[in-house]
Amino acid sequence: MGFSLKSLPLLAVILLLFSCGGEKITSLTAAGLKEPFLRVVELYKEKDPHREVDVVFAGSGSLLVKLESRLGDLYIPASYSYMEEAVKKGLIDPKTVKILAYHEPVLVVRKPYAGQIKDLKDLLKADLRIGIADPREAAIGRVTYQILKKAGLWETLQPKIVVKTPTVNQLLLYFKSGQIDAAIIWEELSKKLPNVEVIKFPPQLVEREPIPVGVTTFTKNREAALQFEKFLLEHREIFRNFGFH
Repeated sequence: MGFSLKSLPLLAVILLLFSCGGEKITSLTAAGLKEPFLRVVELYKEKDPHREVDVVFAGSGSLLVKLESRLGDLYIPASYSYMEEAVKKGLIDPKTVKILAYHEPVLVVRKPYAGQIKDLKDLLKADLRIGIADPREAAIGRVTYQILKKAGLWETLQPKIVVKTPTVNQLLLYFKSGQIDAAIIWEELSKKLPNVEVIKFPPQLVEREPIPVGVTTFTKNREAALQFEKFLLEHREIFRNFGFH
């Protein structure tokens, strides 16, 4: 006797079809987290092929704008300040906010200039091209602004800034292509750049930056979003393997 959906009651058909596919969730994730995040998504899908996770990678500020348009089930910015804004605006459920990892900003300088640069003030003396991530769009851009402002260098360094990018990943591309000689990026990403010197900042200028994750208040797939968040937090070691703290 052959099997046919027509032979089943309507409710049974609905339940059968629903069980064959998981709920799709969308994660708005900072661009600098792309490699470890995609690895976690891959593992998540391996455990259950019916699970669907769409990912939008962009600068943390750009993602916040998307949140305001009621897009996404999870938000993972590269800086805690963006999560605070999202919670304040009622976009993220504060009870779901957890810390996924930490990272630290560093100054990277191309090797030919490395001997000339010992701290930020030396950037004024050297004849080099500086690139930054846009403070309005990327978390590292906002952090760069805060660091340079604290050091009293934001205004004076402007003539040397030749490019502003919407994400830290695009800033890396400018560095790799030889179009800039110095930039402030996340420490874990500095390992991707050949022939650079990495200069750490004094504690009075920076602290390690928490990377938070939270579930949106408007998600229609809350349980699926919470399930993925739990899986993500259980696999923090993947982020550590990529140089995060």
